[in-house]
Amino acid sequence: MIFVTVGSMMAFDRLILCMDKWALKHSDSDVLAQIGGGAYQPSHMRCTRMLSPSKFEEAVRNATVVVAHAGMGSYFVAAEMHKPIVMLPRLAANREHTTDHQLHTIKWLRDRPGVFAAMSDDELDAAIDKAMAGEHVAGANFTDFAPEPFLTRVRHFLVN
Repeated sequence: MIFVTVGSMMAFDRLILCMDKWALKHSDSDVLAQIGGGAYQPSHMRCTRMLSPSKFEEAVRNATVVVAHAGMGSYFVAAEMHKPIVMLPRLAANREHTTDHQLHTIKWLRDRPGVFAAMSDDELDAAIDKAMAGEHVAGANFTDFAPEPFLTRVRHFLVN
């Protein structure tokens, strides 16, 4: 199953529309989307507006691949459950967010194991194909802790 999430804060109709088109082309695939308050209502995949935290966790646990906006919360949940994640950033120019911080987030995350970046709608299908093909090692380099250089900088900041 592919689990699609727009997060809990804002609609992301562009992602849902792209995934609905993907689901139409891949009608043999099971796709569940958490669509939030968006205006677009998908017709080729199962959807729900919101999921309780326990149902959200269950959906991620049951997913083969997670497809999401480029939000840190989505990344952390996928990483914690060792699930590959395809991320499409929201764009301020499309009024999907107030800033382009998700572009910076995806540029920072895209080389991590299990992260498949789609920098545009046109790259989404290929990113899903890579994630589904297993071009990652389950659990590889996933950790419950931040990288040591980052922790060292935080410790230095807090102590000084």
